[in-house]
Amino acid sequence: MDAHVARLNIAVVGLGYVGLPLAIELSVAHEVVGYDIDEARVSRIASGEDANGQVSRDQLSSVGNLRFSTQAAHLRSCHVFIVTVPTPVDEHKRPGFQPLIEARRT
Repeated sequence: MDAHVARLNIAVVGLGYVGLPLAIELSVAHEVVGYDIDEARVSRIASGEDANGQVSRDQLSSVGNLRFSTQAAHLRSCHVFIVTVPTPVDEHKRPGFQPLIEARRT
């Protein structure tokens, strides 16, 4: 890591198709909390399984600066928050912002 780059504590909120690979990549240079509300998903990821198939077992087992959590209290030490939750689109092509609103509340 470049000596001029500050080490940040980063939260990636939402561990789906975008969030999980992003959290892993960011953990190379920073402390990362990978947060999701789905306890079963977080448990599977922590045990080395990505049901979405985006990340291999080897990639999951080699992360060092990344911890997975469903507890909002673990986000308190973070300096940067990256929200990667779904924004479903309805039949009129309007995005549903409820997941984003809930992530913001957390």
